[in-house]
Amino acid sequence: FLGQEVVFKCLGEGILEKAFQGYNACIFAYGQTGSGKSFSMMGNAEQLGLIPRLCCALFQRISVEENESHTFKVEVSYMEIYNEKVRDLLDPKGSRQSLKVREHKVLGPYVDGLSQLAVTNFEDIESLMSEGNKSRTVAATNMNEESSRSHAVFNIIVTQTLYDLHSGNSGEKVSKVSLVDLAGSERVSKTGAAGERLKEGSNINKSLSTLGLVISSLADQAAGKGKNKFVPYRDSVLTWLLKDNLGGNSQTAMIATISPAADNYEETLSTLRYADRAKRIVNHAVVNEDPNARVIRELREEVEKLKEQLSQAEAMKAPELKEKLEESEKLIKELTVTWEEKLRKTEEIAQERQRQLESMGISLESSGIKVGDDKCYLVNLNADPALNELLVYYLKDHTRVGADTSQDIQLFGIGIQPEHCEIDIALDGEVTLTPKENARSCVNGALVCSATQLWHGDRILWGNNHFFRINLPKRKRRDWLKDLEKETSLGEHDLDAASEASSEPDYNYEFAQMEVIMKTLNSNDPVQNVVQILEKQYLEEKRSALEEQRVMYERELELLRQQLSPERQHQHGSDRLSYSAQAAQQKVNLWTEERDELFRQSLAKLREQIVKANTLVREANFLAEEMSKLTDYQVTLQIPAENLSANKKRGAIVSEPAIQVRRKGKGTQVWTIEKLENKLIDMRDLYQEWKEKIPEIRKLIGKRGDPFYEAQENHNLIGVANVFLECLFYDVKLQYAVPIISQQGEVAGRLHVEVMRVTGSVPERVVEGDDSSENSSESGSLEVMDNNGEIIHRAKKLSCRVKIKEATGLPPNLSNFVFCQYTFWDQCESTVAAPVVDPDVPSPQSKDAHFTVTFSHCKDYVVNVTEEFLEFISEGALAIEVWGHRCTGNGSSVWEVDSLHAKTRTLRDRWNEVTRRIEMWISIQELNEMGEYTAVELHQAKDVNTGGIFQLRQGHSRRVQVTVKPVQHSGTLPLMVEAILSVSIGGVTARSTKLQRGLDSYQEEDLNCVRERWSDALIKRREYLDEQIQKISNKQEKSEDDIEREARLVEQWVGLTEERNAVFVPAPGSGIPGAPANWIPPAGMETHIPVLFLDLNADDLSANEQLIGPHASGVNSILPKEHGSPFFYLPIIKHSDDEVSATAAWDSSVHDSVHLNRVTPQNERIYLIVKTTVQLSHPAAMELVLRKRIAANIYNKQSFTQSLKRRISLKNIYYACGVTYEIVSNIPKATEEIEDRETLALMAARSENEGTSDGETYIEKYTRGVLQVENILSLERLRQ
Repeated sequence: FLGQEVVFKCLGEGILEKAFQGYNACIFAYGQTGSGKSFSMMGNAEQLGLIPRLCCALFQRISVEENESHTFKVEVSYMEIYNEKVRDLLDPKGSRQSLKVREHKVLGPYVDGLSQLAVTNFEDIESLMSEGNKSRTVAATNMNEESSRSHAVFNIIVTQTLYDLHSGNSGEKVSKVSLVDLAGSERVSKTGAAGERLKEGSNINKSLSTLGLVISSLADQAAGKGKNKFVPYRDSVLTWLLKDNLGGNSQTAMIATISPAADNYEETLSTLRYADRAKRIVNHAVVNEDPNARVIRELREEVEKLKEQLSQAEAMKAPELKEKLEESEKLIKELTVTWEEKLRKTEEIAQERQRQLESMGISLESSGIKVGDDKCYLVNLNADPALNELLVYYLKDHTRVGADTSQDIQLFGIGIQPEHCEIDIALDGEVTLTPKENARSCVNGALVCSATQLWHGDRILWGNNHFFRINLPKRKRRDWLKDLEKETSLGEHDLDAASEASSEPDYNYEFAQMEVIMKTLNSNDPVQNVVQILEKQYLEEKRSALEEQRVMYERELELLRQQLSPERQHQHGSDRLSYSAQAAQQKVNLWTEERDELFRQSLAKLREQIVKANTLVREANFLAEEMSKLTDYQVTLQIPAENLSANKKRGAIVSEPAIQVRRKGKGTQVWTIEKLENKLIDMRDLYQEWKEKIPEIRKLIGKRGDPFYEAQENHNLIGVANVFLECLFYDVKLQYAVPIISQQGEVAGRLHVEVMRVTGSVPERVVEGDDSSENSSESGSLEVMDNNGEIIHRAKKLSCRVKIKEATGLPPNLSNFVFCQYTFWDQCESTVAAPVVDPDVPSPQSKDAHFTVTFSHCKDYVVNVTEEFLEFISEGALAIEVWGHRCTGNGSSVWEVDSLHAKTRTLRDRWNEVTRRIEMWISIQELNEMGEYTAVELHQAKDVNTGGIFQLRQGHSRRVQVTVKPVQHSGTLPLMVEAILSVSIGGVTARSTKLQRGLDSYQEEDLNCVRERWSDALIKRREYLDEQIQKISNKQEKSEDDIEREARLVEQWVGLTEERNAVFVPAPGSGIPGAPANWIPPAGMETHIPVLFLDLNADDLSANEQLIGPHASGVNSILPKEHGSPFFYLPIIKHSDDEVSATAAWDSSVHDSVHLNRVTPQNERIYLIVKTTVQLSHPAAMELVLRKRIAANIYNKQSFTQSLKRRISLKNIYYACGVTYEIVSNIPKATEEIEDRETLALMAARSENEGTSDGETYIEKYTRGVLQVENILSLERLRQ
């Protein structure tokens, strides 16, 4: 470890030397927050940083070099740049008003009105810096600003006067040393410019981003590229003021601070790139000899010139000339002030500043909280270590706190009343805090409304953001930990933190802030609930994954055992196997540790985000209420876009907090935390101006736009569609309607895409080429091996095509200006697919609930076939983000008029996910004269519903051929039929054509089961909704949340009634099981579509028991008249290689049925049932029983006349009949949810802890719901 002394010797001494030679100098520290910028520049009490060391060394050298012929004068200025505004930290009024930056053609850029104070020793500078930091702390706390987002600039102006004692001549050298502590740079890289989170129009990062552009432009100039390239100095205040230091007359050094943490990899690279560019800049520093005399002369010349111009333009009224003249005269006056006057002015400002700090109750001791042990005082708590514990407020026997000037401790800002509270110290040492009415005061996180006793170390919050810790030496609490546990009900993590804090006599800002949030959430931490559920889920996943790993390694060990011969096994086997077992165990342990670490990091991040979100929302609500903005902010939960991708890391937390913004009479918006954070900066500025009663506040709002609510909202993420790319292995075209998964974990429409391989091939077995070879690395090719392990050729590049055709079923309120965005494999930039704008296509405002967005996007990508790419197409997916804008009109959506159509479509989409149609075709073969089995004819008849009548010759040998295949575009349930296991025939029945109705393959056994389960789920939801509506109706006083929730519940209740109607009377073509058929079936196909219900687990489509044999699905779906005669299993003779088809031998004599043995009379029909058991591989490994009723006509021999008629007939001849089944895997998940996911997210974020009807809390329901995203993706992989 190298200390601050080493840094100063390497950097500070050189810069100081240049300053004494008369050069301008600058040091600025750049890096992300927490990487050590402030520590390097300022340091701490034990290790002083660059600025105090440089100042100290400056005066040490002055004391050595100063004599009669060589005198020194030192002046300092200290300013802060926050949100593109400059504040003077050394002027008592500077913290409240921002100064203007001007550029003068003689002086260059300067801050108008910035205090430049004379100092004579290091103690003066130390005192000024301490008081400047106090002013910065007060301003930051009052306006609740993040100091880590502000830049601090400390300027030292050293004037050396050289006298020639013999001649009496004198000369001056003036050097300016600028010491800059920049804001954290990670904000620039993490504003979310990539992908879904687009930059907000905030000024926070303007300085840093402009600094980057300036450095790049100057580096290019130095390298000879673009000599005349424009350098955007004036794009930000910081770069404008540092114009000379960056590429001008200055010796400049940059300190790049980087974090050693692996998760800061991107920020570290960014900082190093910055530094690399900065070191290429060439400055042209010159010694500043006698500049004052030259500047004063030039200014006087300019004044005379301006006076002359002004007199000539007097008649024309030229105010800008007058302003320029005043500016130049002011500068002359400042430059001609004597040193004695400057010292006197410095003293006056110091006294005024001290008076102001004293009037606010702040101690003037620069040593912070190191005060008398017996004194009672308050010390400020701040998130920034540089500003933490900097302000000390001594307590009197009776101390008044508030915003009024008559108060002992003056605080300003959000939530501070003119008279806020009183603190009394009794004779026995007891300290009591008494809050005033409507004045927010919290002690140890709990809101207090009456007199409360205080103890040593208690944390106090006044208003929205004034955090303090109280020091009461005589009131130390002995049993504090037990009390703390009772009071706050903090989790284990917090108690650990508290016990750590107990070893020290203080608590930090984070601890105090966490306390307040926990108490605000009614001592019920929503994160703890989320954490418990996530941990439980994670442990289950981990256990099953470890079991899979163990089985895999055991299989590998068994293979090793088999490969060893008995002799070698005896000699070396035990050693090798034990080594292999150890290696396998090490792999498992390493993998487990990595997953655990990722999970821990994700949990910590989620906790931090929810705490942050609640803090921001509380402040935003307060500002909106104060300024009567009629806007409400709430924390809700959503899934970040990156977690909706199949490429996300397993083990990462699914959800994140977001902000729901509601304004009376307007629509609802959802903001990210970053967006609210940026908006709050403008809100605070507006609030400050509003408090100061600036008359043009309305005009300002008009120019800037309202930060409280977006009149024109940016685009919203509808969801992410994951396209799995395994089709590239097999050179087949993937055409599929990919589900778009929303940020609530629900399907929000479908994106129709097409992916195919254009050229190239993907090898099955590959080995990386020689990495050291240039050609190999350039081509990215692989060596392909044959089965003997020999290299046969080198695979080249692969070209694939991505087409986006259309998006259907999108949420109506987001169907405006829909576009897609994705990044393919190693592409640097995102690809955007714009929609086709056709005036004839109905807009989303139209009443057509089936609105479709059409795209004509087609793009080819050429990629190198590497191991990483092969892994990506086998395991990963192309994640396409779908974005949309809200429909015009901020009030209620026009879609509410046609909500019935929209709901019907939603039902269709839900059922489409869990259904798939399957066809079973039957044909009967008989032996012909050539000794071959050929299919018999199927005659059509109006009274026959089985698809036709098989014409069977009496006494002939027969075979039955059964073919089973899924129907394309009939649903998205991943249904795969592997084989036909058995075929049986029976249920022989004779029916009269005149007296009896014909039979078919339709049965409602399973349909009734589906309807019953669906109806039960709806009854359960209805009971819940009735209970919730009643609960809100019974409230005497309803809050806005209650009114909105009641409206939501009533809307759900109405939708439920419509859904109940759809259960028993589904509309034709609605896609709901049991809906009347509205199709024209192909020849031979039955019209009615029976339903088969698999009853699988809705989460992962697994079966609760082994569905084979007597437990196979469909066993009990019995047809009418099925038990009329026994069934006989037919021996299967052959299976088809091309399709799932089996041919079985059928000897009809085994039935011993007169109907099959004799010729069928004219007025009779013979019916039989063919029962087929098929093996399914997906959605679950199971057996399924399918039934098809067939009609037959037994004849002896066709007469010559009949034969002739058949031959000359123009009618088509058919040979097979079929039935279409609708397979339903389970009741749709959304149907069984008691609340819609958006409401659940709000209730979960509010930490509503009352149980739902099944005993689960809202947070448990919501978390369980969003955890299903991985199941949705797993099913999609199978479907595609």
